[in-house]
Amino acid sequence: MSESEPTAAAPTRTVRDRWWRAPLISTAVTLMLLPPAVALRGLGEMATDPCLSTDLCPAVPHLAVASAAVIAALIAVVLQWPAAWLFRRARVGISLVPPASLAIELIALMSIGPGA
Repeated sequence: MSESEPTAAAPTRTVRDRWWRAPLISTAVTLMLLPPAVALRGLGEMATDPCLSTDLCPAVPHLAVASAAVIAALIAVVLQWPAAWLFRRARVGISLVPPASLAIELIALMSIGPGA
């Protein structure tokens, strides 16, 4: 029998080696969309200034949802990094939360009715 020399195994890549890709892409997209989202939120506030109603302006709930969505996007950008490291299978879903919250902000602002 011939004695064979052991060959060096090719380095294998694990899922843990690439854990940072989804959060990195999500962070880049969110940080690029954040300044226009904040500017749009400010324009929504200015557009609803002349509310002459004695009660709450009908646009106030929409603006509150838009503000909460922007804050949620900032919190989600920070929290997605440790979550992506800990939860392998949910990594992509977790990384979709920050851009999705900015989409919710856009929907909330676009749903303000005319004359509100």
